[in-house]
Amino acid sequence: MRPFLPILLLIVAAGGFITLTKWKREKPPKPPERIIQTVETVTLEPETVRIPIQSQGTVEAAIRGNINVEVSGRILSTGPAFKIGGRVRKGDVLLTIDPTAYQVAKARADATLARAKLALLEESTRAEQALKEWEAAKSEDTPEPSPLVLRKPQLELAKAELVAAEEAAGLAAHNLERTQLRAPYDGVLTDKLAEVGQVVAAGTGVPVAGAYSTEALEVSLPVSAQEVTFLEPAQKPSVQLSATIGGRLWTWAAQIERNTGQIDRGTRLHHLLSQINTAEGEESRPELLPGQFVAATIEGKTVAGLYRVPRQAFVSKDEVYLVTEENTLLRRKVHILYRLPDHFLIDQGLNPGERLCLTRLQFMNDGLPVRRLADPQPQALPTPGTQQ
Repeated sequence: MRPFLPILLLIVAAGGFITLTKWKREKPPKPPERIIQTVETVTLEPETVRIPIQSQGTVEAAIRGNINVEVSGRILSTGPAFKIGGRVRKGDVLLTIDPTAYQVAKARADATLARAKLALLEESTRAEQALKEWEAAKSEDTPEPSPLVLRKPQLELAKAELVAAEEAAGLAAHNLERTQLRAPYDGVLTDKLAEVGQVVAAGTGVPVAGAYSTEALEVSLPVSAQEVTFLEPAQKPSVQLSATIGGRLWTWAAQIERNTGQIDRGTRLHHLLSQINTAEGEESRPELLPGQFVAATIEGKTVAGLYRVPRQAFVSKDEVYLVTEENTLLRRKVHILYRLPDHFLIDQGLNPGERLCLTRLQFMNDGLPVRRLADPQPQALPTPGTQQ
C-alpha cells in the first residue's frame, strides 16, 4: 500500500482543485480603459498684419573717398584733426600750402583788372567824344558814321578785356583761398597721406588724405525675391536697425532709399539701400560707425485676413491639426504666406472660429478623440452601494 500512497495523495489534491475551481464564482474580463488625451487649443481669428521683413547688413558711409589739394605747393602746417581718426567739421582747415606764389598771382591779377577798368573808362570817354564831334560836323548830306568812327569796336574790346580781367582776378583769389585745404563735410579721416614740408600737386593723382562723411550712413539689406513682393521701395518703407553694443541692445531708425536694381548672381537676393537717421535717439546711445553689423526689420505691406500659427502646431511643412466640434482631430493642409521666427502667417486653408491643436501627441490621426484643455473634466461615476 505504501508505494501507492503518493499517487493517491496526488489524485486527491487534483480532485480538490477541480472541485474548488468549479465552485469559484467566475468574473467577466475587465475591458481595457480608453485613455482620451488632453490637448491645448486656440481659436483662430483672422488678423490684418503689416508684414515684417527681416534682414541684416553692415553699416557703410554713403560718402567716402580721397581728399586732394586744388593747388600745388609745399605744406606749411596741418590742422589738429589732420590725423587718422581725426574728426572734422565742414570747413575746418586740414592743411595750409605756402601761399606766396598765389599772393603774387593775385596781386598781378588785381593790377590787370585795374588797368582794364581804366582802359574801359578811357575808351568810353573817347567814344562819347567821337559821337559829339560827328554830330557837330554832320550836315544833311553827311552819311551815317561807321562803327569805327564812333569807336564802337574799341569800346567792345575794352569791355571784353575787363570781363577777362575780372575772371582772372577771381581765379587768382580762388587759388589763394585753396592754399588752405578745408574739410568738405563733417567726417572722420581714415588715411593721412601727407606731412608738413612735403610738396603736393594739384589734381586727383596724389591724395593727401582719405575720409568718410558722418552726415550720411547707409546699409545694404539683402532680401529674397518673395520678400520684395511685400515691399514698396518707392514709398521708402521705415526700417528699424538694431545691434548689441556693450551688452545692451540699441536701435536706430532708417528708411529704404532705393533698390539697387540688381540681383546678386551668387545668392539671387535683391539688395535695398537704407539711409540711417543718426540724429534721433538717446544722447547716451553709442555712435554708429562704418563696419558695424546690424539686424534690420523692414515694414512691409499690410495684408488682411491672415492667421498666425505657431511653429509647434505644424506636423509637417504645411499641415496642422484642428479639433472639431466633436472633439476629434482633423488634419488640414494650409498655405504659408510668410514665415516669422516663431509664427507662420497663413492665408489659405483656415477659417474663423476653428480650433487649432497646439499639442503634439505621439500618435495623431484623423478622428482621434481628444479633450481640450479648456473643457471641464468628466465627473467620476459613483461606486455601487455608496450613498449619494
